[in-house]
Amino acid sequence: MPSRHHRLRPAGRTAAPAPRRLPVGRWAVPAAATALLPNLAPVVGGLLWVALLAGTGCDEGCDPAVRAPLGVVTLGYSLSLTLTPAALALCWLLAVRRSWSTARWAAARWAAAGLAYVPPAMIALGVMLLFVPRP
Repeated sequence: MPSRHHRLRPAGRTAAPAPRRLPVGRWAVPAAATALLPNLAPVVGGLLWVALLAGTGCDEGCDPAVRAPLGVVTLGYSLSLTLTPAALALCWLLAVRRSWSTARWAAARWAAAGLAYVPPAMIALGVMLLFVPRP
């Protein structure tokens, strides 16, 4: 009887041992997401500064075309304090747990890493909406 490491060929002969697969890069997605996110901090900080300057003269009688993008920036900032750390923690948890590190959970790791970038994208979108020409 062949050992567990040998596969049977159609004639009953054993083949060479199956090559060991390299471990799937389960650490690659969370590591990349964690490493790239602090590099966005100066950019997002500058965008927040631009939004702050745009909203300084904005009181309660502010134009809705300016108030709506500032609301998007505010929501993005508040989500960056909660959603980004939670998404990164989930991404790392999906990589650490051995039973969750299979290929079927790879999409969940990508989704969690993508969720970490939603608040900076919201801040950038809000600032870009401030500069849209109004009719």
